[in-house]
Amino acid sequence: MADKKYHATMSGVLAWANAELEHVGRIASVEDKDLQYAYAMSTVNSMMHLRDALFELANDKKYSWKKEEFLRTHDSVVRVLKHLISEYKINLKTIKAFNTRHTLKNTSYLNNARGTRKNKK
Repeated sequence: MADKKYHATMSGVLAWANAELEHVGRIASVEDKDLQYAYAMSTVNSMMHLRDALFELANDKKYSWKKEEFLRTHDSVVRVLKHLISEYKINLKTIKAFNTRHTLKNTSYLNNARGTRKNKK
């Protein structure tokens, strides 16, 4: 697991969350499947970092009064991630390959999203 610290502000991370969640509707409005895939791939990658930044803030004592909101937003982001992975058949191996700086934390929470498992023979 990475030790990446985002050092983001509370308002910055919540604005980031709102922006990322808005992308989901935009992805669906695009008709071209290849463009949908590329947009969803980019959004999933960003949301995986967002999930980690939200978790970091939820565990920061100076933001303890906002912990519940951070965790609710974190859970929403994870649900959307799983939906995007399933709906657009996002390959997590591709995202992990771009994680060359090892900034993303544990991604096992996404392993049960449809479309990410290896085919059984």
